[in-house]
Amino acid sequence: MQHWHRGFSHGGNHLDRTMIPRRRLYLAGVIAAAFASGCSASPTGQAATPQPPAEVTFAVAGDVIPHPAVRAAAVAAGPGAAGWAALLAPVSDVFQNADFGFVNMETPVAPQHTHGTRPFLFDAPIDLITGLQQSGIKIVSFANNHVMDQGFAGFAETRQHLREQGMLFAGSGDTEATSWQPVIVEKNGIKVGFLGMTRWLNGGSNPSDPTQPHVNFFPYPAGKGGASDSPGMDDAGVLAAVRRARAQCDFLVISIHWGVEYAAAPRPEDVAIAHQMLDAGATVILGHHPHVLQRMESYRTADGRNAVIFFSLGNFLSNQSRDYREGSQPASEGDPRDAIIGLFSAVRTTTADKGTRVELAQVAILPVWGDNSRTALVDGSTRLPAIGPVLIDREIPLLQAPGDAARLKLLEDRRRILLARTGGDRLVTSPPKM
Repeated sequence: MQHWHRGFSHGGNHLDRTMIPRRRLYLAGVIAAAFASGCSASPTGQAATPQPPAEVTFAVAGDVIPHPAVRAAAVAAGPGAAGWAALLAPVSDVFQNADFGFVNMETPVAPQHTHGTRPFLFDAPIDLITGLQQSGIKIVSFANNHVMDQGFAGFAETRQHLREQGMLFAGSGDTEATSWQPVIVEKNGIKVGFLGMTRWLNGGSNPSDPTQPHVNFFPYPAGKGGASDSPGMDDAGVLAAVRRARAQCDFLVISIHWGVEYAAAPRPEDVAIAHQMLDAGATVILGHHPHVLQRMESYRTADGRNAVIFFSLGNFLSNQSRDYREGSQPASEGDPRDAIIGLFSAVRTTTADKGTRVELAQVAILPVWGDNSRTALVDGSTRLPAIGPVLIDREIPLLQAPGDAARLKLLEDRRRILLARTGGDRLVTSPPKM
């Protein structure tokens, strides 16, 4: 029998009505009891004919940042896209086994318009996009504070490369009028919508010409850390965009770049707008930008659906906290290397009593650590950075009796810290077998 437990939010006021599983649920056992986020599609007064369920699966992670050391690690790991894929190889099977893998691509890809890179100003080769695809990533967010790092021309060029490489991307449009339209994809008869946005642009702004590409900008109000000279969408406009997006799909996922960097908790106004976006029709919110993990929250919407918020998924591939050493530094110095891969499903069921519904199911997480401090030996003498995410629960058994005691302790400690931060201890699932 499946054991059920109360919701996992540290905040929120809907926990007493939300139930979650200790382990990731098998589809046949969750149709009636898993997170419900559906819409009835059967005619009023008519009994629907029961049909086999359909499912769409998701694997989601946070920020991909091509710091110089990350780029060097990719070059050391292999030629071109293969080098980038090699950095993600320890976790790529998780994304390859999902219908939709997602990350936040926190960089332009603009070789034709690059102004170079330096601290806090990023660019990446086209091989990054291909490497992400080879690792199972099918959609990225390109709405964050670094999209204009190579100027507007670099922003537009990046969108072109994403299209040419066949990578779906959320968070911008060809014009001002189309910028807040969702990406709609259909899988197994379920229409999934992705709507992306950012609350930060590092002082940048959209072009004044409404016929040029625009990023979905939702700035904080002046006086609350926002940029009053950079116009964007307000709360009402965002909620209207969410409602329009939801009308076009069965299951809506929001990607949003928000919050305060390195803050352990979300901003109160972000919690409030997240609840409003869910009430407006979204089912899942994927947060990024703080570069550290924040809590997860289950939420019961006003119309009786259950939803989930990942306030911050943490860094997924970066060079932050590279020099962290457990025991010689505060544990908080390692926070930018903690991450999770979030897992969930959209399930369509048809029953005689409830009609046709698309429901959120199988919510789970995989604890991740960003390997970085170790180096790889190349050509017998040269040491170059070895950077990339690893699945903690896949690594730990390899280190036991006998093993690397220091690394075992590090991973066990970081696992405990990240689960305490996210509140996801009852959602941990076992890594897929290699």
